[in-house]
Amino acid sequence: MTMKILHRWLAFAALAALIALAQEPARVGVGVIEKKLTLQEALELALRQNLEIEIERTNIATSRQLLNAARGAFDGIFRYTPGFESRNTPTTNVLFGADGKLTERFHNQNFSFLQKLPWAGASASAGFDNSRQSTNNPFAGLNPYTQSRLVFGITQPLLRNREIDPERAELRIRSNAIDLSKTDLELRVIDIAARVELAYWDLVSARQAVRVAADGVQWGRAQKARSKRMIDAGTLAPVEMAGAEAELERRLDTYYASINLVADTENVLKTLIASGKEDPIWNDVIIPSEEQPVGSKPPAAEELAKVVDAAVKQRPEMRSLAQRRESNDVQKELAANQLKPQVNLVAGYVNSGLAGAVPPGGDNNPFARSNALTAQRLNELSVRAGLPPLPVVSFSGIPDSLLGGYGSVLSGIFGGSFPGVQVGLQMDLNTRNRAAQANAATVAITEKRLGLERMRLEQAVAAQVRTAMQALETARQRIQAAEASARAAKEKLDSETRLFSVGESTSFLVLTRQNEYADSLRRVVVSRLDYNKAIARLNLATGETLSAHKLSVR
Repeated sequence: MTMKILHRWLAFAALAALIALAQEPARVGVGVIEKKLTLQEALELALRQNLEIEIERTNIATSRQLLNAARGAFDGIFRYTPGFESRNTPTTNVLFGADGKLTERFHNQNFSFLQKLPWAGASASAGFDNSRQSTNNPFAGLNPYTQSRLVFGITQPLLRNREIDPERAELRIRSNAIDLSKTDLELRVIDIAARVELAYWDLVSARQAVRVAADGVQWGRAQKARSKRMIDAGTLAPVEMAGAEAELERRLDTYYASINLVADTENVLKTLIASGKEDPIWNDVIIPSEEQPVGSKPPAAEELAKVVDAAVKQRPEMRSLAQRRESNDVQKELAANQLKPQVNLVAGYVNSGLAGAVPPGGDNNPFARSNALTAQRLNELSVRAGLPPLPVVSFSGIPDSLLGGYGSVLSGIFGGSFPGVQVGLQMDLNTRNRAAQANAATVAITEKRLGLERMRLEQAVAAQVRTAMQALETARQRIQAAEASARAAKEKLDSETRLFSVGESTSFLVLTRQNEYADSLRRVVVSRLDYNKAIARLNLATGETLSAHKLSVR
């Protein structure tokens, strides 16, 4: 083919490319603004805006609140119990109440404070009880009177609940749950980053496939134009035009399908990096500015054993499993402790106060009245006999310190006039304690299951690394083969086109060579896509997805 014909063909091909570009179908919901995006920028957008990551962050906040709830077991409880009681008790003894009825009135104002201590399972309490009482009992020395008690107590477990109890175990488990939630967040971030990377390379590949399809359309139009010129010149049979038109329409169908694939892959990427349905990025055309990983150095196949060992150590799933085992160890310690007998040391200190008023008439009980009449008669007889009178006998003898109001009561309490101390043991012995035994057995089963899960996870990690490295090695070889195939197909196409231009070939053969070249180009695109994805999956398998892109979980 002469240089003049070659230049004419190149000019026509360029014009056909412009026509094809102008006829690119419109995208639904996408404008004309193009947003160039590197892989690093896409990953950073996802870490800032991805909704799945934001949802996972709420789990950390929930875990922190659950820890605060566990700490609530050590919050003090202040209790106030005011009350009034009117009591009428039937009695057959006149010494308790006249007319066979003992009437009493109680006005209570009691305060208490309960506090579980975070040390050795101990708990402390303090109480301040106040009771004002009135009665119709004739023997009451003070009526009405007020009685108060100031009580301090402590309970110290000696066996069960000493080293650990349900409240402290829950506190440790909830604290560990925060670390577990952070690990879950890291796993979610890694998952999103890997999905963003794969979606990015899918979009790169889809756009490259569009270019290949567009080239096929341009070649088909150029071949159709050449066939028309040769038919008009009488050097080509008219039937050749039907074959050129049919092939062109088939390539247009492939081109439209590839445009739709770009829309699908772009929407997948936008879903991962957009902050919501109102994000402006939904209206933009995303143009990936990279076609292969930047600065990536995949390991060689002979380094498989080292890569597997490093992956087992680095994978966050292994750390998550270790954190679950720590929580189970706490449950194991608690279950063993609950099998012990319950023996508590109980100690308390009590100080009391009492004060009241002497009832009207002083000693007005039946004994006092009877003795008063007897003494009166004896004194009258003594006077007649010239003897001195007998002294007055009293049954009251109330100390002056007990006479008065509420101030006298407080003086008795804080003056330490009536102290009391109590010390003792409280022992609970379960006949079988099946609940604790079942809990211990359950924890042992969980421990075994976690051990098996670790073995399964290590095996899965090794399999994932092996699969990823094999895919990487295969992709390397496929790229070389596909690029060599494309070079050869291009030479065959150029040769066939030259032969057709001088009448030594057919339109069918030219179109066949074009299809072969387009197929080779598509295989180059697919092999490069598989290579990029293999690197992403290897980073995911080895736990290096974040570090490979210099990302961190904040």
